[in-house]
Amino acid sequence: MSLLKCPNESPEKILKLFDEIYSKTRIFYLLKTALDLNLFDYLEDFKSVEELAEILKCDLILIEYMLKILNNLGLIENKVIDGKVCYKNTDITNIYLKKESNYSLVNPISYYFENIKNWENLIDILKNKYNFSKTDSNNFFPEVVIRMADECKCWELPKVLNYISKYEEFKNAKKLLDLGGGHGLYAIGFSMLNKNLKCYVFDLPKVVEVTKKFIEKYNAKNVFTIAGDFYKDDIGKDYDIIFTSYNPGGKNPHIAKKVYNALNIGGLFINKQFFPEEEESIEDYLNNMEWNFFKPAGLEKDRIRFTFKGDLNFDDYLEYLKNLGFKILEVINIQELLGFECFGKSKMIIAKKVK
Repeated sequence: MSLLKCPNESPEKILKLFDEIYSKTRIFYLLKTALDLNLFDYLEDFKSVEELAEILKCDLILIEYMLKILNNLGLIENKVIDGKVCYKNTDITNIYLKKESNYSLVNPISYYFENIKNWENLIDILKNKYNFSKTDSNNFFPEVVIRMADECKCWELPKVLNYISKYEEFKNAKKLLDLGGGHGLYAIGFSMLNKNLKCYVFDLPKVVEVTKKFIEKYNAKNVFTIAGDFYKDDIGKDYDIIFTSYNPGGKNPHIAKKVYNALNIGGLFINKQFFPEEEESIEDYLNNMEWNFFKPAGLEKDRIRFTFKGDLNFDDYLEYLKNLGFKILEVINIQELLGFECFGKSKMIIAKKVK
């Protein structure tokens, strides 16, 4: 090896790759720390660096740099007051990053901070040595429904509710089932839009205990719960609408047939689900890796994210619904409904039982 001869290729690509990843990782942990400190809860009004450092009991110089970074990220704004640079939240931060906000995303965002620990232990996961907590689906889902509630109510929930409310079938409906409804916010919202509608949320026994708390919180008199496992148990009958959103049975033909049998003729089946497309990017590969890190007991995951054993792909699922006796009224790309590219390439199928 000669000290006077360079390798055939420059190290620029490797060094730049790791430098970019390192920079983004530092920002990730800085944001985690800001949320852990409840920093944004103190910046509804302008505060100087000194004031905030005193409130948080943190190092003055480090807090100053943290605020400069958050300012560059567009999360806070600055202004010179009495000769001192002061900072306060931008409007979007007040809405989504304050813990006490009605639209706080702090709880859903915590998902990233929890999941990153799995990547820190990737070598053990690859060798099947990592000790994931063993839990069945009865315990798994109650842990995520509150997080899902906080996330959906910020934007997707009202967008979906108001979109569906345009249908005459919805306006005239008397009985609705929210299948695998979790938090029940969709059922609660539907009951607000149609005062004559009785809504039932079907989910696992431990999950509906969480649902009941949301029903009580919103004083939803026309919303009720049904405890059961929709893979095994009867889901009821004589429904005018069956709605389902991001649940494990959403692409399963067995569940679709149950839905068909439970609906009245002329009833709507509204199914909002992730329909993963072909793997195209590093992000797809990362998401599918993460999906396969562990499997809760009682659920048979397939290898692609958001899919389970027995699921149909999008085209086959639509064909299956038609063969059952549904007419497909609409397929809505959720990112178009929301107005931005959403996580997971999801679609909402609106089908009518015609025979």
